[in-house]
Amino acid sequence: MNKKILLSIVFLIGLVYTYDNFFTKSMIIGTYISNGNGIDGPNKNDTLILLENNTYESQTWGKGKYTLKANTINIYYDYEFGKASYQMRIERNFYLKPKLVFDFDQDNYFEKIK
Repeated sequence: MNKKILLSIVFLIGLVYTYDNFFTKSMIIGTYISNGNGIDGPNKNDTLILLENNTYESQTWGKGKYTLKANTINIYYDYEFGKASYQMRIERNFYLKPKLVFDFDQDNYFEKIK
């Protein structure tokens, strides 16, 4: 009896972890809005549109390409001194839409709106 309960708990924890950390490309593409403060990253209400062909459009970074790897997205863009990139972590809390976290310490992120 105790083994069944323990196995059920371990299975449930594994299922929740997988759900929170597994993302397909179709889950990620869409339109996001920022809650940032503009100090180190996007301003509040800036949008980021991730397209199916690994390109994006953004008020902050303009147009460019992105790559997905596990639960991380890298945005590549051109700016006045050449090329640069910005890395964000993809997160989701059990039932919520994915969000792209660009400043974990200040809880700044892009929230998916469509």
